[in-house]
Amino acid sequence: MRLQGEIEIKNVEKARTFIQSYKNLLNCIPGIKDINGNRFIVENRIGFLKLEAEGEVLSFDFHEDGNKAVIRVKGVGVNSTITSIVRIVGDKLIYDVEYIAEITIPGISKIVDKIANEITEKIIECTKNHVS
Repeated sequence: MRLQGEIEIKNVEKARTFIQSYKNLLNCIPGIKDINGNRFIVENRIGFLKLEAEGEVLSFDFHEDGNKAVIRVKGVGVNSTITSIVRIVGDKLIYDVEYIAEITIPGISKIVDKIANEITEKIIECTKNHVS
């Protein structure tokens, strides 16, 4: 799954400061429970099930006008890798997020895709609220 788009920003310096830290990204993840260095625990619901997953920021590269983050999340039946690239271009924050899931429970791929999309959209909305 891939999600791309842009966010209009009013204050470039505020946006640049926000995207400098992967912790700001982690704090935008819905259901985040604990952050310890580059590791975190997140809790989300799939239907009536409440699932907890462990995550790790595998890499985070920041340069003056953007960042690239690679995050690995391991949960029950689903292991995923999320790669996000964020760039500031003029008064826009351009994002490109790719989500790759390894699903070991048959029949849940559509549900996982839907939830991954919802979570990504919430992270983008949170980011928008912080940089606008």
